[in-house]
Amino acid sequence: MVHQDGSALVTAALEDDTEPCEATGREKLPRPFHEQSYAHLLEFPVIPDSTENALSDNQDITTPVIDAIIVPTIRSPEQISSAAELAGRAKCRLVVLYTDSFPAGLSSVLSKLKPGAATPLALRHGLKSHLLDLAADLPQGLVSPGALDISRKRNLGLLIGRSIGWTRMLFLDDDIRKLNVAKLSSAAALLGRYPVVGLRVNKYPDASVVGHARRLAGRRQEPFISGGSLLVDPQRVDSFFPPIYHEDWLCIINHLSRGEVAIGGAVGQQPYQPFTNPERARHEEFGDILASGLLWLVHTRHKTSAAEPVSRDSAVAGRSYWSAATETRFWAEILSQRATLLDSISARLKRLNLPEPSPFPSLMAAQHRCAELAADEFVSFTKRWVDNLALWQESLPYLPQVGSVEKALAGLGLSHAVRTHEADSQQAQARGPRWTGGFAGRWGRRASTDGRHRFGWRSVG
Repeated sequence: MVHQDGSALVTAALEDDTEPCEATGREKLPRPFHEQSYAHLLEFPVIPDSTENALSDNQDITTPVIDAIIVPTIRSPEQISSAAELAGRAKCRLVVLYTDSFPAGLSSVLSKLKPGAATPLALRHGLKSHLLDLAADLPQGLVSPGALDISRKRNLGLLIGRSIGWTRMLFLDDDIRKLNVAKLSSAAALLGRYPVVGLRVNKYPDASVVGHARRLAGRRQEPFISGGSLLVDPQRVDSFFPPIYHEDWLCIINHLSRGEVAIGGAVGQQPYQPFTNPERARHEEFGDILASGLLWLVHTRHKTSAAEPVSRDSAVAGRSYWSAATETRFWAEILSQRATLLDSISARLKRLNLPEPSPFPSLMAAQHRCAELAADEFVSFTKRWVDNLALWQESLPYLPQVGSVEKALAGLGLSHAVRTHEADSQQAQARGPRWTGGFAGRWGRRASTDGRHRFGWRSVG
């Protein structure tokens, strides 16, 4: 997936080999950047490549390998060619999510699929839904347009999958490669045991701008898991994608805490240059720091036998799990360590003869952003995020149960805000700006009695 400026939108592993800080007082201070790997939070089951689920690309498949492939994108149709080919071989539906309109040449790329096998959708950015944008009002001083775009599209994919009853759904970014039917089938077989199964990028590991700079400086950078190649059971996933860098980690972090996230193989990713746009590092900094702190808490809980499990029924019961992340001193220490880490990377890189483009403008942007941030911002964000987790889970029983993407959009109250490829502009304009039936109307009436926001759409500009 890419930002709207064409640069890659990636997720990063946050491990590092910096020295741990000295504890002050009675409690040990957090040290998330000291961890070299969070792989122990993932499950590595034996991949069932020798079972009946293992298929050959040349084999005639009659039963869909999975239910659907969801591809959020803003780029040219050629970028989704590999996803279209995979969907055709796997006999599953392809849902491609664009913003506002469809690119020229899309029909040609999709013509290789059987009629009705692909559903291109264009999500209008000028309208806001309480579910798709559940966390759009979370307290953060800088919201990346790219993070907002990808979160809305992935949330839409979750809602559609949940409404239709899909249980095997693949989120796939348009720059992921080396994924065939055999590999997909073997990984999907794990969804019976795990609600989330990732396919890791090992050869060219996904990383944030700071992550790439750290690797360039010779520090260890372990691959983790990414929403760019993520199999999920939308009936069991209990969270949403907030509009923040590492939105994929926040979506599955409760499952990580319960040991419910598995790795089902490896894929490739198209190479890209991470240091061409320093502004990207600035936009990633808050999410990089937030994710490091929350993953550190999951890590320490795994190391502590007395840790309280996160409730499988409600995020409200998990408030105690994230209680440390609602304390100012926790984030103050993490911010201090982050600043030290950035200084250390910069110092190491200055001793190297580096090719262009230079990483220093990006590192400087990250340092400036880190210096602007305050611990209170992370406290307020975490508190509101936990509240929104509960709200999302409360809404799930009210989702419509339907048999098609089009009916799901209607039942969710999104028909006027999500254009299908076949719909012309007059049909789109004919739909009213408000939806009073289906899921939006039912939940809106319920929400109005308890002071919550309505789930309908409203214009935001």
